[in-house]
Amino acid sequence: MSRLRFAFAGTAPFAALVLAGLMAADAAPVAVVTNPDRPRGRHGTPQPPAIKLAARQRGLPVLQPQNVSAPESVAELLALGPEVFVVCAYGQIVGQSLLDALPIVVVHPSLVPRWRGAAPVERALMAGETELGVTILKMTAGVDEGPVGDARLVHVPADADAGRAYELLAPAAVDGVLATLDGMAAGTLRWRQQEGVPSYAAKVTAQDRLIDWTRPAKTIVAQVRALAPHIGAVTDLLGKRTLLWRAAAGSGPLPAASGERLALPAGDGWVDVLELQQEGRSRMTAGEFLRGAGRALAAP
Repeated sequence: MSRLRFAFAGTAPFAALVLAGLMAADAAPVAVVTNPDRPRGRHGTPQPPAIKLAARQRGLPVLQPQNVSAPESVAELLALGPEVFVVCAYGQIVGQSLLDALPIVVVHPSLVPRWRGAAPVERALMAGETELGVTILKMTAGVDEGPVGDARLVHVPADADAGRAYELLAPAAVDGVLATLDGMAAGTLRWRQQEGVPSYAAKVTAQDRLIDWTRPAKTIVAQVRALAPHIGAVTDLLGKRTLLWRAAAGSGPLPAASGERLALPAGDGWVDVLELQQEGRSRMTAGEFLRGAGRALAAP
């Protein structure tokens, strides 16, 4: 049985992981669709998404439309002959014109209807969840409301951050996409309606990043995990904006200050800061910080 010809759309690092897995399984898309290069860095130089570089290395055509649903974009995509369009962490809204042109399946890193929306992994980790998953949906007009073709549960360790969670979810996503495409080709796939109470995973905002030290220590650590390694939970430390990248929760009396340990009081217990980054500086361990800019927080 031949597999359906598909185009693959994605921009975020998770999409690049899934594309790499598909390629390793000898399932190459006819084209990769991603967002245009964006200005980044101090000088605002346009930089390509990582998935574009990976696709070019494998000799795949790359399309970067400003609007994937514009008539000229749809025509350019259809000219490459896909039979289905796979969308994974793409970052653009797919309009009705493209929905009418091709069957579209969505790779969504949650077990819908739990955590529909833009930031399912981040919201799940903020909520302290360790049972995540990947669902392959048939795209409809409603956000992540379409019928389910494949769903796979993935256990994520309690100390994993969002980056590690996405790494663990990617193989399940690859298996789900392949099973869905094969089922569609064979005519055996049965789409089923979602069951359960929906919850919505809103995009992470600047407010979501701010640490409230009156909250429980475990809640703060979950926030740090959910926003690492690319977004960062934010606090003020010695008058400077500081990102926390790794942390652990503790209970009981606050540990005494030392030259290696940075423990900060929380609403209950305390938070061991393990890795941080102050504005204008590189990431560093707590020990490196306390021997440098954070000397005032170390033991006298």
